Amino acid sequence: MITIVGAGSTTGAALIPMLLEETDEKLQLLSSRPLAYDHERVQMHVVNVRDKNVLKQTIMAAMPQMVINLAAMTNVDKCESERQMAWDLNVTLVENLARITRVLDAKMVHISTDYVFDGTKGPYTETSVPNPINYYGKSKLAGENICVAGNANSLVIRTNVIYGPPRERPDFVRWVLDALDSQTPIRVVDDQIGNPTYVDDLAEVIMRLGMSRRTGLYHAGGADFLSRYDFALKIAEFFKLDPSIISRVTTAELAQPARRPLRLGLISLKAETDLRMRLRGVDSGLTSIRQYVVRHREELL
Repeated sequence: MITIVGAGSTTGAALIPMLLEETDEKLQLLSSRPLAYDHERVQMHVVNVRDKNVLKQTIMAAMPQMVINLAAMTNVDKCESERQMAWDLNVTLVENLARITRVLDAKMVHISTDYVFDGTKGPYTETSVPNPINYYGKSKLAGENICVAGNANSLVIRTNVIYGPPRERPDFVRWVLDALDSQTPIRVVDDQIGNPTYVDDLAEVIMRLGMSRRTGLYHAGGADFLSRYDFALKIAEFFKLDPSIISRVTTAELAQPARRPLRLGLISLKAETDLRMRLRGVDSGLTSIRQYVVRHREELL
């Protein structure tokens, strides 16, 4: 049995079908809303993960061998203004899951972010020293530390700029494509650097590292390092849409409530070496999205 907390996330939408296809494991899915998985190996639970007792009872009843935590508060500006909620989801939840998995003697897999770094010397390896500059990053780093300290059989996987096929939850690619389709002008920062991560690649890393005996810290990011603005232009070019509505702007000009680290990105050599896989670049990721859209055209209309 594998328990997935935050199963309604973008990553969950890629990971769950992969686990059902590639393994024989039963899945216990915890989400804040019902999910449409009609499968004999799936148990669905609508749960408020901030309720410690309900969380514990639900997971303990299933006796999983592994718990994968995909739940988090990821809105960077909201984390700045709603700090208690951010702490509850990014730290306290992780603490509770670490305690539960330790009691069950189960492996814990926790997903984190490159926002634990200050963005002055990216891209970063697993040995780089974290130095978060906003509350989101600080809460995620605290969650990492609690995960590792709370369960020796744990795995922390950092990632960034997750994108993939059009599903329920919008991502950067979907936002840009919607704007291009509707000819709605958008401003995109040209000084925030990252390496966008195709969600199926992240799901594969989570599945394969989780099913292995490996523990500790891993980075999982795409092959290409570029600014959000250049990524947006690449999306327009790839889908043959007019990029004239995309205007470049600096992070300072946006004057967002939370500070943003600028030069980020994650070096994934450790994961790629251990798993003998390559995380795809932007062109390959966008090709996969186009193929998905063609295959599911009727569903998406």
